[in-house]
Amino acid sequence: MRKKKTTTANAIRQAELILKLYELRRETVMREARSYVGGEFLPASASEFIQIVSAGDRHSSFVLQVYGYWQMVAAFVTSGALDADLLYNTCPEMYFQYAKVQPYLAQFREEMNLPEFLIDVEHLIEGSRTGRKRLEAMQKNLAALAEARSRPPIKPRAKK
Repeated sequence: MRKKKTTTANAIRQAELILKLYELRRETVMREARSYVGGEFLPASASEFIQIVSAGDRHSSFVLQVYGYWQMVAAFVTSGALDADLLYNTCPEMYFQYAKVQPYLAQFREEMNLPEFLIDVEHLIEGSRTGRKRLEAMQKNLAALAEARSRPPIKPRAKK
């Protein structure tokens, strides 16, 4: 990411916005939604992603809440209200959440007739070298996580 000079007033305003965004992530329902999307939610295909979102249940609302939040945050960057570097340095979670659905976005958008779903997140992450590099690292982490989930759990050894 390139470095930009910001005025003190602008830097303070952006820091306040980041802190407000952090407060929103701590809200009770959002915390529960982030816990699901950051953990159990790991679609293996576009069809599975579509099925989860279309179910109309609590998990659907969690997915839409979390990704709606990150779309809003990315739109702040796109509109100039928030600096991309500041977001990159303070919100790695967005990259992790995006990595979970990125391979399925084109099919999801087409089948759900939502051509702008996560469009600002996509442009923000995939539009910069550092964003693509972090995305690649997150995708490797997710592949390892998916592999670990497919193995049977390790049983603790009995003490002698």
